[in-house]
Amino acid sequence: MKLILIINQQRFMRSFKRILPTALVLVFFTNLLFAQGSLRGVVTDQFDDEPLYGASIFIVGTSLGTSTDFNGQYRVRRVPAGEIQIRFSYIGYETQTIDTTIADGETIELNVALRASSIEGDEVNITAQAAGQVAAINQQRASNTIINVVSEDKIQELPDANAAESIGRLPGVSLSRSGGEANKVILRGLSDKYLNVTIDGVKLPATDALGRGLDLSAISQNSLSGIELYKAVTPDKDADAIAGSINLVTRKAPKERELRVTAKGGYNYIMNSFGQYDLSAKYSDRFYDNLLGVQAHGNLENKIRSNERILVGYNTEVDNHTSYAINNLDLEFIDENRLRNGLGVILDVNTPDEGNVKLSSMYSSTTRDYLTHERNYPRTTASVTYTYRDREQQIDVLSNSLIGKNYLLGLETDWVVSYSRSEAYYPYDFEATFFEPSVEGSGMMAGMPGDLKTNPEIFTEYAFNNFQTAAIDDAYYRTQDNSDAEFTAKIDLLKEYSISNAISGEIKTGGKFSSKDRQNEHTRTYSPYRLGAWQPYEMLPDGSIVDKDFSGTYFEDFYQIYLQNPSYGQPSFRNFLAGNPESKIILDNFNMNPLIDRDKMRQWYELNRYGTNQSGTTPEYYNDPTATANNYDITESVTAGYLMNTINFGQSVTAVMGARIEHESHDYINTYSPRQIGGFPVPVGSTRDTSSTYSETIILPNLHVNIEPTNFLNIRLAAYRALARPDFNMRLLSYFAWRDSHTGGERILVLGNPKLKTAKAWNYEVNTSLYGNKIGLFSVSAFYKQIDDMYHMLNGIRTSGDTLISSLNLDWSSPHSASYELTVPYNSPDPSYVWGFEIDHQINFIWAPGLLSNIVLSYNASLVYSETSLIGSRTDTTFIDHDDGLGPRPSYSIRQISTTQKLENQPDMFGNVSLGYDIGGFSGRISLFHQSEYYRSYSPDERSDQIVGAYSRVDLALKYRITDYLMVVSNVNNLTNIKETNLRHNQINGYKIPTATERYGLTFDFGIQLEL
Repeated sequence: MKLILIINQQRFMRSFKRILPTALVLVFFTNLLFAQGSLRGVVTDQFDDEPLYGASIFIVGTSLGTSTDFNGQYRVRRVPAGEIQIRFSYIGYETQTIDTTIADGETIELNVALRASSIEGDEVNITAQAAGQVAAINQQRASNTIINVVSEDKIQELPDANAAESIGRLPGVSLSRSGGEANKVILRGLSDKYLNVTIDGVKLPATDALGRGLDLSAISQNSLSGIELYKAVTPDKDADAIAGSINLVTRKAPKERELRVTAKGGYNYIMNSFGQYDLSAKYSDRFYDNLLGVQAHGNLENKIRSNERILVGYNTEVDNHTSYAINNLDLEFIDENRLRNGLGVILDVNTPDEGNVKLSSMYSSTTRDYLTHERNYPRTTASVTYTYRDREQQIDVLSNSLIGKNYLLGLETDWVVSYSRSEAYYPYDFEATFFEPSVEGSGMMAGMPGDLKTNPEIFTEYAFNNFQTAAIDDAYYRTQDNSDAEFTAKIDLLKEYSISNAISGEIKTGGKFSSKDRQNEHTRTYSPYRLGAWQPYEMLPDGSIVDKDFSGTYFEDFYQIYLQNPSYGQPSFRNFLAGNPESKIILDNFNMNPLIDRDKMRQWYELNRYGTNQSGTTPEYYNDPTATANNYDITESVTAGYLMNTINFGQSVTAVMGARIEHESHDYINTYSPRQIGGFPVPVGSTRDTSSTYSETIILPNLHVNIEPTNFLNIRLAAYRALARPDFNMRLLSYFAWRDSHTGGERILVLGNPKLKTAKAWNYEVNTSLYGNKIGLFSVSAFYKQIDDMYHMLNGIRTSGDTLISSLNLDWSSPHSASYELTVPYNSPDPSYVWGFEIDHQINFIWAPGLLSNIVLSYNASLVYSETSLIGSRTDTTFIDHDDGLGPRPSYSIRQISTTQKLENQPDMFGNVSLGYDIGGFSGRISLFHQSEYYRSYSPDERSDQIVGAYSRVDLALKYRITDYLMVVSNVNNLTNIKETNLRHNQINGYKIPTATERYGLTFDFGIQLEL
């Protein structure tokens, strides 16, 4: 298979090099002196005068044609002079053919209103759900490439929490989740870092601290006019899209004034609270005789994203690593509120050349405020540990762009100047751990069976649960600030041509320059309170040292006890509890009692963050230098150019061929440790700055063929090359070595890889679609991707010496004399493969008789498979008899292995079903999303692979229109109140065991929507 694929690629390159110059030469002979004119106009719905996006317009008997844009507008140039027939078609509507005559040099404006089709020819009003589906169907059909669409009407109909949830309704899309809502899109088994996400073609900057992924939960779908998911990219699109490309669409202001206001309140099952709300408003209008368009939108949402979770730990060394037993139970409750807000302003101006210039500024922000309560029950140690982490996180995304579409000197010119910025940071992140010793001193879980494999809930029965004896054990304060700013300038030039009535096309060329500045800064301070770290003094900003002042605080009593007995240097857990502490039942079976008081926890840190001894030589909070291992300051520059030719052979065949070239040049500044970091209980060492560079030039050929043999069948073929740049921390000149005191002195080495290559993929796509007024749109797709230089992170592999480091062609050496855990990125030496199938069917029954005409149905399913090569390690055990009478004893040796696995974050099967019904003023939709289990990460020894369990979710959306302007709306998310699970897979011994169960609960909202 691999040999055949390589030969086919070589043949494709040779054919491509022959065909492209021939096609380009033809363009120079297209300015033939025939008489020609132009057509333009707007296609609308006859019933409500709404513009129809994706309507097809063809000049009968020629290869000339186009489709309408988001505003229903179209334009056809180089129309042969004389009598012509123009065909207007839109799936779900009756086709209309108009005869007219056009003179040489004449421009005819022809506005057409299409009528919805019905079974008896009566006038039909397409309902909101059907309109959204029809719009999506026609947009997909009109494209020359493989695309899926969520229309604006459909966005408004679905009960989705954010843009990621809306994209998750499309075929080929699975989702990763955070806080009970989707935040990342996984397309065809490839995680979000292999996606290109744009707004109106302007790339959005990444929000992940280390990777190239974008947290789409920060973006409200209410601000969008549509979502386009490109499964296959053309040369005029950014190439860093191995998985595909998502374009979030806004449109120019329509002619008629629009005002939509929505206000909803909500209920959350986990917290039994009505504290949720969702407010949004959108306004648009045109002024000065349609010259200026103005749009403004805003949203303010508060969602409760609390969750309950249990985590189960195992001893997997039972019977010489062949079996397991439960040895640990964690109870976890996260009390979270998520505030999302956004604001956008769009101004557009119609220019004298029939073009448009659009100035857009959009801001989205998500603030997470969450307190994690955790209680750990170990089977073999004499303690229960309480851990509390109080965090605030903010993600801001700003996109500013000036976009133009103009017609000058016979060329269509599209240009963009943009500036985008994202910032993800934690304004506050404090963690404190409390230690509850055994009352009897004989082991906290004394008497508990040692071979327990199920029923972890009995752990709590063997615990003393005497929180009165618990005291603070240690504490952390962390900061992290990650920012990404990108400037882009881009221009595209398009020239249409006609060789004859049967052959026409367009030649398109352009260039792009982007420059990205990205920083990541992480710090961590640590206080080992269990070792008497509390200090009675504090250091002021001017360097002076004074007594701490606890008067009037929650901890005044603690301080008075300390003054009477200075050996009493740490507070009890009771000092952090409210007078009547709250408790929480977790997953219906586990009681977390009591819960900590958040205000007291925050005050403790504020009172002690600058603690020190009287001489100022021993701080209460020590700086941990290992936290800076992934700090960086990066500048990335990408220069790209392309040439693309689109040829239409009649109205049945369209070929798009071209190539794109991208040159990347990056500069990296980061920290490293010149020597091994060590020390107990806090690592001590020094760090320095270092720098490195990387550059690479990549050529990306591209061919698409669209065949439409009948008026109900479309076949799309694509073969193209795309790329994926490594995560931001992978190419750093990093070197950090230390011994981790919290894991028994484990030796650790973290390396960067400045030689890491960009991944390149050959993509092959086949899509077949059947469409019509009754069948809607039914599509079947198959895809195959071969990815060379796929990058992976070797995370904590057990090794020794420098053999593994040298095999990766790195110039590092290990400072550890014994075995250690190595973390390093690398390019896979063998190609990785992703392949799969998708089906998608969208249909509405407006043509059916009686009540059946109100049904709207869509469903899709995807099967995805993959194969990639990973480096791993295997520990071999041999038994050696030492002739000492004690019998054979085990001896362990580590060897490097190579394994073949699926890619991470890739479910085998996933899909959606959505069933809607409209009657009178009522509209209801029930939808199901399902995805199978998938591997989140692989372990080097294949004994502890992490799996995300299968997930199914049912949502319900209900609306009732009271008047033409007023509507009551209601959404129920996670209707079945399901639990989510994670598992651990031991591939060597062939078992899977549950490691986590969590529940986010049902959420419900209810409100009104006003449309003017």
